[in-house]
Amino acid sequence: MMKKILCLMLLAAPVFGQAVTERDFRKYFDARQVTGSFLLLDLKKNQYTAYDAARCRKGFLPASTFKIPNTLIAFETGIIRDTSYVFHWEGKKWPVEAWNRDMSLPQAIAVSCVPCFQQIARKVGAYRYQTLLGRMQYGHFQVPVDSVEWFWLQGGARISQFEQVDFLKRFYLNQLPVNTRSAQVTKALLLLGQGNGWKLRGKTGWASPTLTGAEGWGDDPNDYGWFVGWIEQGGDVYVFATQVEAKRPVPDSFGAARRAITEAILREEFGLMK
Repeated sequence: MMKKILCLMLLAAPVFGQAVTERDFRKYFDARQVTGSFLLLDLKKNQYTAYDAARCRKGFLPASTFKIPNTLIAFETGIIRDTSYVFHWEGKKWPVEAWNRDMSLPQAIAVSCVPCFQQIARKVGAYRYQTLLGRMQYGHFQVPVDSVEWFWLQGGARISQFEQVDFLKRFYLNQLPVNTRSAQVTKALLLLGQGNGWKLRGKTGWASPTLTGAEGWGDDPNDYGWFVGWIEQGGDVYVFATQVEAKRPVPDSFGAARRAITEAILREEFGLMK
């Protein structure tokens, strides 16, 4: 019990108007050979809990967590009208074999298909992205015309865990400037699992020059991973963002670590998803 008490600390600086409870979840990251940080917002209590709150304020490339606003934008602009939309493989061989075929929108989200969402990006264009992301108050982005297919995976686009959680909170509460149908369909596409009285929605992300090439990475030796989303359980909603990093070559556990760390913390420290 004393150990639990000692690892709790209220930060003096409020974030978004609330104090943040700091807890030590390092063991979950160490077990997966990564470093990182974790943030949770209990929506009913309007209470933040963080592991390494300072890092939770740091901006990172959004990687494929950007598929959440990207899907909303695709619906809002009429590029995609419903979930029967099919992305046609353009013939380029990608390192992820699952991307090398035609697939529907739900399939593209499930396998985090980068070339599928690059097709959307070319149709949206830099100007509309800049405008719509500004309206959504999503991260800190300058969308270059010459890298509209890559800006969420390399370059200067940044979003912090606090910003991810704030965006997802507004998304869940239907407070984004998008129509109700766009929000409802996108939320349905993010369902990852459900059990006895709970539902998990979310999206992973992985930023690495192994996929994009070295341009825009400089001498950064790390890959970066995300898992963001929310849990609906017991009449409450818990919005989370986990961010991890590891030096290249990353451990084999890196891909699985994003969800595994998050779900272990949620179950063992908060009693969720049981």
